[in-house]
Amino acid sequence: MTQPKPGLNNPPPVEIRFERGTLLVACEGYPKLSQIFSWLRWDSRSGYYRCHAFRYYELIRHLYLGRIEYSDSTPNYNRLALSLKSYFTPFDFQAEALNAWKSPKRGIAVLPTGTGKSYLSAMIIEKIQRSTLVLAPTIDLILQWQKNLADWFDCPIGLLGGGSSEIEDITVSTYDSARIYAENLGNRFCLLIFDECHHLPAPAYALMAQSYIAPYRLGLTATPSIEPDRQALLQELIGPVVFSRQIQQLSGDFLAPYRVQTIEVELTEDERSRYDYHRGIYQAFRSKVPNLFGRKNSWEKFVMYSFRSAEGRAALQSFAMQKQISLSAENKMAELSRILIRHNDARILIFTNDNKTAYFISALFLLPLITHETKAKERKSVLEKFRSGEWPFLVNSRVLNEGVDVPEANVAVIISGTSTVREHVQRLGRILRKQQGKTAILYEIITADTGEVYASRRRRDHSAYDDFS
Repeated sequence: MTQPKPGLNNPPPVEIRFERGTLLVACEGYPKLSQIFSWLRWDSRSGYYRCHAFRYYELIRHLYLGRIEYSDSTPNYNRLALSLKSYFTPFDFQAEALNAWKSPKRGIAVLPTGTGKSYLSAMIIEKIQRSTLVLAPTIDLILQWQKNLADWFDCPIGLLGGGSSEIEDITVSTYDSARIYAENLGNRFCLLIFDECHHLPAPAYALMAQSYIAPYRLGLTATPSIEPDRQALLQELIGPVVFSRQIQQLSGDFLAPYRVQTIEVELTEDERSRYDYHRGIYQAFRSKVPNLFGRKNSWEKFVMYSFRSAEGRAALQSFAMQKQISLSAENKMAELSRILIRHNDARILIFTNDNKTAYFISALFLLPLITHETKAKERKSVLEKFRSGEWPFLVNSRVLNEGVDVPEANVAVIISGTSTVREHVQRLGRILRKQQGKTAILYEIITADTGEVYASRRRRDHSAYDDFS
């Protein structure tokens, strides 16, 4: 922005500078500024008003539009001269998303996995032509981003995270590393791109986003937050949802067509007996507990209450036992065996909710496995062999829910999971990347007459499952 020209008798200009993730503001010549913006707080130690760095856009916009003289030493980002090397023609929905974002230059694009969110980001980077920081929650994701951006732009791509600290005009970083370096890098970038931005409302990540001045911000997610307080925080940190497409809107044309099948299996007689026994202990104790359920953080409060007595601790143990019985039932393994035989020429991802079940399946069927305990080198090797077809079946415990590009996968089997819609949609998204002749299949195996029936019903409360209810 161009500053207004100062007059001869103007009061002292408003002074703005960056310091360790915050802005220092001197406004003696315009004292109303601290009244207009309540988030400007007086800091007696520095002798300046102070606020979070992300207020930079709002502050400068107000001064510029009001033709108020100001002195700004804050930005340390660069103007670039980039052009996309790709000959790929953007899909219509990508062009629409770009147009929806470029007017406010802030906001969230909601797009399913496999629809080119990273290429949309590259289009926006080319449009803005300023230093850019791309943030993602995992090492795997930032390495994918680095590779893609290096393919698309003829410039070095910096990497922050996983032992690397290379800062370039286009840099990719984990959320955690961006948080650690925010005090030093908070004024280095003009555009922030938050991949999987539904993670951002976590307190530490939200504080990180507040510590960067970047006036232009893009959020990317397939599963936006639905809780009002998290939505409000995302809008404050990034902007509103400016573009949205759901799986069923893009299936067939831009995503692989798919079908979903929920299979109920019965517990064995022994499993049913043990399940009912532990369920009874849990429910008997829960019936004596003050009415905590239905409130915010009700489960956490119930756990805290339970740990106050031996009876409560026994009830929690029984709750875990009955849950484990339903998640790893014997007939689930038999059904999984039939699916593996039926699709023996497919690339199959098998999802569990916990490591114990994942290890059990891996040992039972002699299948490769990835958990959060798998070392980076082994993980890379396993994924490469899965993609090549050398190892066509792969077991994992939640770690492939998001952030891994496996376009070859065309069958997913949910052995166990949470009741969250986000997780279930993410798992479906892993098999929807379009390929010639591909039809994706999601199997969900649940145990009848257990808590899994309720969990299954809750996590399928999404438009992607409307045709398979």
